This record gives sequence, C-alpha cells and structure tokens, in this order.
Amino acid sequence: MPRQPKPFYRKQTKSWYCSIAGRQIPLGKNRDAAHAKFHELMADREQVKDELTTLYELSQAYLDWCEANRKPATYQLHKRYLKSFIDSVGRRMRPSQLRVHHVSKWHEGLAVGTTTQNDAVGIVQRMLNWAVEQEYLYRNPIKRMKKPKRKRKRRDVFYTPEQWKLIRENVPGPLGDLLDFLYLTGCRPLEARTIEARHLHDDLVIFPADESKGEHEPRVIYLVPEAKAILARLAKDRPTGILFRNTRGRPWTKNAIILQLTRVSKTVGFRVIAYGARHSFATEALTKGGVDPISVAHLMGHKDPTMVSRVYSHIARNPEFLRQQALKAIGK
Repeated sequence: MPRQPKPFYRKQTKSWYCSIAGRQIPLGKNRDAAHAKFHELMADREQVKDELTTLYELSQAYLDWCEANRKPATYQLHKRYLKSFIDSVGRRMRPSQLRVHHVSKWHEGLAVGTTTQNDAVGIVQRMLNWAVEQEYLYRNPIKRMKKPKRKRKRRDVFYTPEQWKLIRENVPGPLGDLLDFLYLTGCRPLEARTIEARHLHDDLVIFPADESKGEHEPRVIYLVPEAKAILARLAKDRPTGILFRNTRGRPWTKNAIILQLTRVSKTVGFRVIAYGARHSFATEALTKGGVDPISVAHLMGHKDPTMVSRVYSHIARNPEFLRQQALKAIGK
C-alpha cells in the first residue's frame, strides 16, 4: 500500500513541507498553519497543481509556446517583460504564493508610462491564463487584478499641406521615404516597416493572410505611381529582406521612428508621429479627394467604414467642408 503524504519539518530551513507527486511543497514555518494548508490541499487536489511548479518554470514553458506559435516580435516582447517579472518575484515563487501586490510593485518600478505598464501586466496575465488552459494551473491568482489605465492617445492627428511640407524639410535621411510612402498610401506604419521585394506585384503590395493584421485574409496596398517608384528604387538595391531601412542599413523599428520624430516635433513646434501621415492620407481623401468612406476604409486596411467614421470625426467639425457637402446634397 503506497505511503500517504504528510507534513514534515526541516531543521535547516525551519519550515514545514509535504511531498506530492515527487515534488516538495513548502507549507510555511508555523506548525498549525502548515498542517491546515496540508489538509486544505488534500481536500482539494486540484489546487496541488499550483504548488507543483514555479512561476519561472511556467514562464519558460509559455515562452517556448510563444516562440512556436506567435510572431517573432511578439515572442521578444513577452520574453523581455516576463524576464523582468521573474527577476522581480524570484525564480522560486510558486503561483499559489503570487499576490496582486507582487505584480503592482513590479510594474510600478518599470519606470515607464501607465500604457506600457498595462501591456506588461497583460502579458503576465496572459501567461497565467495560458497555464490554466494547458492545465499546468488550477486557477490564475491575479485574474481579477485591475491593470493600470491606458492613456488615450489622439487618433485624429493629421497635417495640413503646409505642415507636411515643413515636416519633410526636417525629416532626416531615409526616414523621409518611409513617411512619404505612408502619406501616399495610407498604410499602417507596421505594414510599411515590414514590406519586402517579394510582396511587390506591379502596382500592388500584397501581404499573405498569415502576415497581415488579424491573419484572416491578405492585405492589399494600392500603389500610386509615386509610391510604386519609391519601392522600385529600394527593391533594386534590396532584392531580399526589409526594404525600408535606416542609414545603418537596419530595418526601422517603432522606437527608432518615435525617437527621430520626437526630435522633429521639437524643431517644427507641433507633434509629429508616423500615424499622422496615414491620417493625413485619409483626411485628404475624404475632403479634397471626395473619396467615399467605404473606399477609404478598404484602402487603409479596415474591414468596414466604422473605424474611419470614429477616427476622422474631426472632418464633421469642418464648417467649409460641410457647406460643400450641403451643396452636393442638392446637386449644386
């Protein structure tokens, strides 16, 4: 008959333990509390799962899964924050020991804004939810934790032709090509940053479904002659790999673009962001170009025009534009 587990005391650590499935589970230093925890575990064997692994071991298993099932950028982002998290709580902490205050202390010490803290906490919660789905854990100990509030960013940043001219006069080197491409096509900055020669098909850029946002269907970017010329010039020198690169020949990263445009913002006296070029494309198309919202939505990669209606609501606050629309409504 197999030997039944029971609490035992270790003089070296002055703590109580029990052994289940070949793993020693710490029960604490207080005898009565240790025995109470032991009986609680025996009464609900599902909770034993939370004691048989460490957060570090879970993070390694989760990252292995991420590397095999998610994009490289996603894997690297999760790896960076989970390493920071484990460094904060320690490699020996078990899921059953994790409390909200442990996570709060970690994300508040990251020296980043609340939006980035929100993302960081979300990655830890995602790892724990995955562990529950894979039956490594019985429950997520911080499932109900409130994440730091994300700062709402203005989604309607756009530039007048005069502002755009000033921006281009102050944008250094090859970043100008990238901004021009965004301004001419209305594509997402991430899409522009990942274009390769293999995506070019005459006057189209086509991302296969597994490389497009949402990974449900191919993303098609329509090229006007100026945009096509930019890509043709870059593809001539770079038949393989990313087309848009910095002066060192490295693909542009999100942070590198932000850093450069922050400097430009100080020079021109207003906020300059890559998404501003995309929004300017849409604003010009909807106002001066007379393009209908449905067509604009498809050109920008949206499935329906509701996003266009929300993001470009500033157009409805343009009296002159609305006067012109009123005249069009009666055929004048």
